[in-house]
Amino acid sequence: MRIDVPTLLVTLFAGFLMLSLQLWMAQRGTLRQPEVRTWAQGGLAMLGGFALLFLRPWMPAWVSILVGNALFLLSAALYSRAVFRYLLDAELPRFYWPAVGLCCAMLPAMMDWERPARTALVSLMLAGLLTPVTSLLLIRGWRTGAGSMRSVALMLVVTTLTLYLRSVDAMLRPEEHRDLLQGDLISGLAILLSFLCLLGAGFGFVLACFERVALRMETMATTDGLTGCLNRTTTDTLLAHTLERGRREGSPVAFCLLDIDHFKRVNDCHGHQGGDEVLRAFADAVRGRLRASDVLGRMGGEEFALVLPATDAPGALRLTEGVRLAVEQMAVQAGDGRRIAVTVSAGVVVAASNSGLSATRLYMLADGALYDAKRGGRNRVLLADPTATVRLIETIENSSSKTVAGNFS
Repeated sequence: MRIDVPTLLVTLFAGFLMLSLQLWMAQRGTLRQPEVRTWAQGGLAMLGGFALLFLRPWMPAWVSILVGNALFLLSAALYSRAVFRYLLDAELPRFYWPAVGLCCAMLPAMMDWERPARTALVSLMLAGLLTPVTSLLLIRGWRTGAGSMRSVALMLVVTTLTLYLRSVDAMLRPEEHRDLLQGDLISGLAILLSFLCLLGAGFGFVLACFERVALRMETMATTDGLTGCLNRTTTDTLLAHTLERGRREGSPVAFCLLDIDHFKRVNDCHGHQGGDEVLRAFADAVRGRLRASDVLGRMGGEEFALVLPATDAPGALRLTEGVRLAVEQMAVQAGDGRRIAVTVSAGVVVAASNSGLSATRLYMLADGALYDAKRGGRNRVLLADPTATVRLIETIENSSSKTVAGNFS
């Protein structure tokens, strides 16, 4: 039983052509990334190699042997380069391109060899060029947890192993490799499996790039770019969810507003670059005092918020006081080498599971306590009295409602 190799080559050519078109369209849209462009270049080299293999009966043999195999070697190098850029944001190891050049330099010496020997050596060279990137994918790509990169790793493992086996098979059964277009079932399956898995790796790589772009967009939509904290919208949403969970589980939720003291003075004295350094150092200092379940968000400017699930008043005060001391001890240096002294004021409120406080009211309570801390001399932590403040808020809301009703009467 034999596989029709010309039909196989046409099918693989069509598959790589579709992948190349997909990459071309992606490059014009969302995926304007160097690694995607590099993989697309590898696909074009692969297309050229397949075209020369298919046209071998109608052109000089040296064109197909030299140029075609050189294009296959180049495509393996470009695929490897794309993965190294994706996983490590780095170029290929220093030895790699000299190794590619050495492989290409050996091609003219094989012109007079029997075809089985050429098949064995070219397959071995392709497998050797794919081995470093396959190892990298198994070590680093697998740890990413992304299913798409794991599929790329599996596809390249199968491709590399198949090429090694094809090399061995060409040496052990040379009679079945004397005619490229008339191979037996095993040699045909080896060609099909190696290049089909390489094609699958390409589609998996495109999917991985799309997933990374989506993750970056999600991060940009939920995270403050300067400090790495959650932004206000996300913090407000998490506060509401945490309050609802506290009601279900019967546990208190603490909310804290933090405001860097005299931050305008920092910007005036040290410029906005110095202010940015203070904000980054502040966020790092606060994160160092939090539990894994706690949430740190930047509400705007120099104001930050903490959402502390399952935390009572003593626990919230203890944690926030620890944050205040950590900020006070920060060593932030301005561009001129001077130390920037930083302190923080905080307002804390704790919502019992049966309090019925909404996220908006909780924010108002914490903001009132923060205002009192600022008015009381700054660099301090104050705990809001939820019951007294709620009564005050209700009084204000009731008087506003009566005023509006009187205007319409």
